[in-house]
Amino acid sequence: MTSTRGGASFQSGLVLGIETSCDETSVSLLDRDGVVGANLIASQIERHRPFGGVVPEIASREHLKHLMPLVTKATADAGVSLDDVSAVAVTAGPGLIGALLVGVAAAQALAWGRGLPLYAVNHLEGHIVSPYLNREGSATPMPKRYLALVVSGGHSSIYDVRPGTEAPVAMLNRTRDDAAGEVFDKVAKFVGFPYPGGPHVEKAGRLATTSRFSFPVSKFKDGSFDFSFSGLKASAIRLARTEGLEGAASDGVVSEELADFCRGFQTAIVEQLVDRLDGLWSALSGERDRPTEIAIAGGVAANGALRDAIDSWGRRKGIVVRLPEKVFCTDNAAMIAFAAIVMGEPAADPTRIIARSRFQPGTRFPDSRG
Repeated sequence: MTSTRGGASFQSGLVLGIETSCDETSVSLLDRDGVVGANLIASQIERHRPFGGVVPEIASREHLKHLMPLVTKATADAGVSLDDVSAVAVTAGPGLIGALLVGVAAAQALAWGRGLPLYAVNHLEGHIVSPYLNREGSATPMPKRYLALVVSGGHSSIYDVRPGTEAPVAMLNRTRDDAAGEVFDKVAKFVGFPYPGGPHVEKAGRLATTSRFSFPVSKFKDGSFDFSFSGLKASAIRLARTEGLEGAASDGVVSEELADFCRGFQTAIVEQLVDRLDGLWSALSGERDRPTEIAIAGGVAANGALRDAIDSWGRRKGIVVRLPEKVFCTDNAAMIAFAAIVMGEPAADPTRIIARSRFQPGTRFPDSRG
């Protein structure tokens, strides 16, 4: 377990955030200025590691086991009680449906039982605002418009974000196949790294002494800014097999050749992400109210090579780049509570909120009536 701006709807009290979209159970408490009073995360990595990925049934059971004890611990750590909570925010999608149902049911019970407003939050909108959270103190003021690159095991997209407007989030591109984090994990598994593989690839890449392995950045003939990582995944696995690197890291030893391979593979992912971000930024250059900042978010946003590359790109372009604190890169409830504060609307009837395994940011969650 790890621990770590106000909108008009939150005049007093705290926001209780709940996140159970995948394999991390998280509970947080935020005040109306985005000050994080508690942000607890119960990770399930060790439970899923033997299977090389997330097992949905195990994830749901782990959420059931940890969620309410985390609520109790969060209030104790923050030195408050549930009487100090003025609203509840919960991830209602997208994610694993069984995992989402655990969080939504608990949030409904807390909100209904205590007569509190309930905010059904889109998980991706949580990531989109997470770069403006701070481990200590109030949240960083958000600009009127910015671009958010969300990169994780399930998502790779760039969003046009305009907080406080009727349409606060618009998707500008997407991945047409695998997400970046998914490719990190699958290639890492092939060469013998344990789950999750991305951090192991990054660590191995730092040991590289040459750049002998390189991969092209995929481009679409129609000029689309969409991402595509499936070709990279296939070519990386094919090269690893040809070079005799299949299962090479199983003994915990990283050879010079494996380190060089990891550097080249990681560089290809980073270069594509920066390439699309640069293309979209240039395409918006003629707009009068163009975005003023770039934010990156999601689990892959913790990757040092990506952070360095986007920060360097921003410096060259003279663009403000917001890099999230690493504790807010992975799934966490602080970002869910913060999303409710800066762009959420309470449900008319908390008991009628339903979870959705697939749901695009920028659109309202339907209740059980559709």
